Amino acid sequence: MPFKLKPTYIYEHVREIDLDEMKKRGVKAFLFDLDNTIMPPKTGFFPDEIQQWLDRVKQDFKIAVVSNNHNLKYLEEVKKVSDFPIYFNAAKPSTKIVKEVLNSFGITPEQAVMVGDRPLTDIWVGHRLNMITVLVDPLMKHQEHDIIKFLRKLERSFIRLN
Repeated sequence: MPFKLKPTYIYEHVREIDLDEMKKRGVKAFLFDLDNTIMPPKTGFFPDEIQQWLDRVKQDFKIAVVSNNHNLKYLEEVKKVSDFPIYFNAAKPSTKIVKEVLNSFGITPEQAVMVGDRPLTDIWVGHRLNMITVLVDPLMKHQEHDIIKFLRKLERSFIRLN
């Protein structure tokens, strides 16, 4: 059988995640991809509706960002608008940085959710650690170049829906 990934949940937007359900599942933390998951790429700010949602998440859960981005200037901008840990250059689907985050939070992988817009990085790293995984549509999906749309479609062909 060909390689297939099955996210625990698939939503159009992070704000669709049912926080009460996650509490019932014993979730203690959310690990988010950054670009196109909770922040429009290269902007350095959270849209108001996402900032408000993140403020709600922080009431009951620990939060961290785990990003493959390695642009130092951009990362400094993101850190200025974030009051939670930011981990960059994570090399997902490598598990090294994600394990570091989980250890710093004092939780097991089963108590955490990995949320992202990329199956072959975000969802795969979550699978490798037996985390709950949430695949969301990219924030800027309608403004992406055609080649990026094609690559996303190709990448999503690795998703198993049942």
